Amino acid sequence: MTGLVETVDEFFLARGPLSRRAGFEFRPQQGKMAVAIAQALEHREHLIVEAPTGVGKTIAYLVPAILHATRYERKAIVSTHTKNLQEQIGQKDIPILREILKVNFGGVVLKGRKNYLCTTRLRQALASSGSLFNAQEQKELQRIHDWSLQTHDGDMENLGFAPDAAIWEMVCSEKGICSSTSCKPDCFFQRAKARVRGAQLVVMNHALFFTLMALQGGEDRFIFENDFVIFDEAHTLESVAGTGAGKRLSRYQVLSSIHRLYNPKTKKGLLAKQKKEVKALCEDVEKAALEFFDTIRQASIETQNSASREVRIRVPYVVDNSIAPPLVELQAEVHKIEESLKNENVKKELAAAREYLWEAQILASEFLEQPEPGFTYWVELAGSSTANTTLCASPSSIADTVGPTLFRENTSVIMTSATLAVDNNLGYYQERIGAMNVRGLILDSPFDYRRQMKLCLAKGIPEPDTDEYASHLPAWIMQAVLRSQGKALVLFTSALLMRAVAATLADEFDQRNITLLVQGAERQRHELLENFKRDIHSVLFGLDSFWMGIDVPGEALEHVVITRLPFAVPNHPLIEARLESIANRGGNAFMEYTLPEAVLKLRQGVGRLLRSCNDTGLVTILDSRILTRRYGRVFISSLPECRVEIINGEGEVEYLPTDDW
Repeated sequence: MTGLVETVDEFFLARGPLSRRAGFEFRPQQGKMAVAIAQALEHREHLIVEAPTGVGKTIAYLVPAILHATRYERKAIVSTHTKNLQEQIGQKDIPILREILKVNFGGVVLKGRKNYLCTTRLRQALASSGSLFNAQEQKELQRIHDWSLQTHDGDMENLGFAPDAAIWEMVCSEKGICSSTSCKPDCFFQRAKARVRGAQLVVMNHALFFTLMALQGGEDRFIFENDFVIFDEAHTLESVAGTGAGKRLSRYQVLSSIHRLYNPKTKKGLLAKQKKEVKALCEDVEKAALEFFDTIRQASIETQNSASREVRIRVPYVVDNSIAPPLVELQAEVHKIEESLKNENVKKELAAAREYLWEAQILASEFLEQPEPGFTYWVELAGSSTANTTLCASPSSIADTVGPTLFRENTSVIMTSATLAVDNNLGYYQERIGAMNVRGLILDSPFDYRRQMKLCLAKGIPEPDTDEYASHLPAWIMQAVLRSQGKALVLFTSALLMRAVAATLADEFDQRNITLLVQGAERQRHELLENFKRDIHSVLFGLDSFWMGIDVPGEALEHVVITRLPFAVPNHPLIEARLESIANRGGNAFMEYTLPEAVLKLRQGVGRLLRSCNDTGLVTILDSRILTRRYGRVFISSLPECRVEIINGEGEVEYLPTDDW
C-alpha cells in the first residue's frame, strides 16, 4: 500500500484526482498544506498552519484526515467555530470526497446532546403534561410530538419554530435520563451516538469539543478512543477553550432548576402533585435564590469602577453563601421522594433535577471561595435589576491549563486558520495556547494582492481618542464609500459611535440612493448579509461579528472600511487579568498582548475583502495612528503586500509610499 504522504501528494498534483474534477483548480499551497498534515498524522505530531483565504484548507485537511483515519482505524475529529463551516463540511465536502477518494468512510456532524429530541422524555412529558405544562404549553408540546413523527434527525434546529426553553428542557436529551439502556431505538440522540460510533470523521464545534474533553477521565484520548483532532477557525481557540474550561452559574439557571421541580407562579412542575409542604419548600428556595443573586448584583455594582457589565471579583466571599443551605435542604427532600416512587422514568427526571441543584450549590460555593489561583472570577450583569446575573470563572491562561492536555504525546492536533501570524510569525499564537514546541507553517496566498487589492491609509483624520474624531469620522466614511460607489462594509468597534455615524449620514445616503444597512437588535445578522449581497451598491455598518466569518464574494463587497485600529478596551476581567500577569513578570503588556490581538483582528477584517481570485477592491483604514505611531509598521507588515495610497480628507491621493516604506 502506498504511504499516506505519497497518496496525499498525488491527490493534489496539477493532474491529480482533485484538479481533474469540475469546479476545482490546482493550488500548490493546498497540496503543500495537505502533505504537511499527512506527515504530522503519520508521525503523531502536532502542527499549526496559517492558510490564507483561497488556499482551500478544508479539503486540504479533510483528505489526509479521512485517509489516515480509515487506514489506521482512528477517529478524526474536526472542530470548527461557526455553524456555516460545519454545514459546508457535512453537506458539501464529505459527499464530494466520498466520490473522489473512492474510500468508504462515515462522516457525521455532532451537536451537543441538548440539541436532540429524546423520544423517551417526550413520551413521559406527554403523559404528565397536565402537571408540567399549562394549556398553551401543552399545545406547543403537541407540535413537538407531531414534528417527531416526521423528522429524520430530531435536531431542534429543524423544528421550524423556536420552542419555549422550559418545554424543550423537558424533552431534549439529558444525561442520566436519556441512555442506551433506558431509551428505545427511536431516540434521536441515541441514533446520533450510533452514527458517531461508526464514523471515521466526526465534525463538531469548539465549544462542544472542550466540553466533552473536560468529561474524559483518561489521558489517552481527547474524546474517543485512538482519536486525533483538527481545529479549523483556530484563531478563536483561546477564548472558546477558556470558556469550556471555565464555569458559569446564572440566576436564570438556578430558577429554571427550581421551577422544573415546582413553579409557584404556574403551579406546575415535577412536584406539582406532592404535598403542600414540599411545594412551599420550593417557593422558599426560589426566594433564597432571588435574594442571593440580588445581593451579588448589589455587591458587584458597589465594587465596579466603570459602567462595564462585567465586574471582576478579586476577593473570596464577596457575599455570604446564603444559597447553599436551602439548596441542600431541597435536594434532600427530592431524594426522599425519589426513593418512595416506583415509576423509573419519573425517578430519573427527579434525579436529574436534583443534580442540577447540586451543581448550582457547588458552582456558587466555588465562585465565592475562589479556590483556583489561576482563574479569574467575575460577575456579568444584565441591563435591569430583574434581568439575569451570571457568576463566571475562567482560566486566566489556557496555555497553562488546557495546553498540556491538548498537546499530549502520541497523537496529533492540527490547527489552522487564515489569520494566526503577527508580523509573519506564529510565536504569539503558540504562546497564547501553550504550543511553543509545535511546528508551524505559514502558506503563501494564492491571491495576487498587488493586482487585486489597494490599501488606502487616512492622513490628517483626528486620532480616535480625541474629541474631534467622532465629528470628523462621518465625512471621512462618506468620501471613502463614494470612491467605490457603495459596495462597502464599514467596520466599527463601538456600537454607540456606529449608531451616531449612521444617524448623521442617513439623509446623505438616501439622497444618493445608496441603501444603508446597520447592524442592530431589530435586524438579524443573516438577514443583513443577504440584503447586502442582493443590493450591490449598498453599504453595511457592522460591529464585532462582521469582522470575521462572513463571506461576500463578487461585486457586492469591493471596499472594506476600518474605522479604527481594533485595540480591545481592557475592561473585561479576563483581558485585565492577562495584562496584569504580563506586567507582574516585568513584560510589556501592550507589545506582548494588546498589539498582537489588534493585529490579528485587523487581519480578520481586511480578510473580508477578497474571497476569490476574481475579486478586487479597496481597504481603507481611517485611523491615522497606523502612519504616525511606531507600532503602525507592525500592522502594515502583517497585511498582504499590495498597492498603498495615502489619502486626505477630500479623498485625494497625497502620495504613494515607496517600496521600502
